[in-house]
Amino acid sequence: MCLKKLLVLALVIGVALAGCAHTRPPDAVVKAIHTVNRYTPEYVAEANQALEQTKHPDAERLCGIGQRLADALDALDRWAMTQEAADERR
Repeated sequence: MCLKKLLVLALVIGVALAGCAHTRPPDAVVKAIHTVNRYTPEYVAEANQALEQTKHPDAERLCGIGQRLADALDALDRWAMTQEAADERR
């Protein structure tokens, strides 16, 4: 019975991901992703500098979180640009 549930779950996830791979996000979402990605590196750099200057006890961990957030937004922006390029070729 457990194997059957896992198989159904895997099938549902696979179908959902396949749909996401072929569906373009709305223009407003793509523009928002571009805007956020444009300013995030500056905000992260300022926040990291403030954390270091104030000698915050969790500065290293928080700086790492900020950098991973910036990296994730950059990857999301690259994905959105890929989707736009694919739509232009159609």
